[in-house]
Amino acid sequence: MGVSDRHYFEWLRGSLSRFEASSRLLDSIRHQVDRPVFWVLAGAAPNPATDFVSGALGPWATVRFLDRFSAEPDVMRADFNALGELPAEACDVIMMTRASYMIEDPRAFLAGARRLLRPGGIMIVDWVHGAAHAPVLDLPGAHQYGDRMVRFRTTYADPAALAEFPHEFGAFIGHVNRPPRQGPLGALRSLVARAPTRRLSEATYIDALRAELGRAGGHLIEAGLMEEHFKVAFRDARYLHRLTGKFYLYLLTVLRPVTT
Repeated sequence: MGVSDRHYFEWLRGSLSRFEASSRLLDSIRHQVDRPVFWVLAGAAPNPATDFVSGALGPWATVRFLDRFSAEPDVMRADFNALGELPAEACDVIMMTRASYMIEDPRAFLAGARRLLRPGGIMIVDWVHGAAHAPVLDLPGAHQYGDRMVRFRTTYADPAALAEFPHEFGAFIGHVNRPPRQGPLGALRSLVARAPTRRLSEATYIDALRAELGRAGGHLIEAGLMEEHFKVAFRDARYLHRLTGKFYLYLLTVLRPVTT
């Protein structure tokens, strides 16, 4: 994502720092587990956010990067859309950032992630709303991974998130309703010229998101499905357009497994 990296990681690390200061969950894992295990899904290299988590888990923590397509020798080849192939209760913390939009089967992913976590573990995931060059609801586009194109498919939203972060969602929804012109970006100029004026609000956003993702063949994870597998322990949101010129709204969730 290029220009977004610095601002994104500053926000993400700061959010995780606030989460840990208020909850002490990572510190609790550090003191209750002899050698905490931290798995980073769809990751092949450390970043400021993974460094923060591994540091909070302490010097005895084992950090494993898992990525289906990485050829690096220290990266475990694993597909986050096939978590059933990995051993149960294998780790204490899972993190997945800037990749959740490629989840193919949300129910299977959430069940598989809960299965991977040991008792007391947590999962950290951020969810993307929008796209680089257009404020949209249906996650258009795809990435080249290995020898195939992988479509953007999935995001998460619930009423509590919109209520907790009205400024962030309000700014994004405002751009969905009336995409702004942006100087030299000819493609965006063309998009704006064709875009109809919309009347979305925070009250209608989830319904519209569900409908547009559905038409595009995507998936919206809503509160009911999430709560079958995880409880949201912490959330944060940031719309980075003002800083980056890109139309990404990120919703961070720290999740604790539902026990049965």
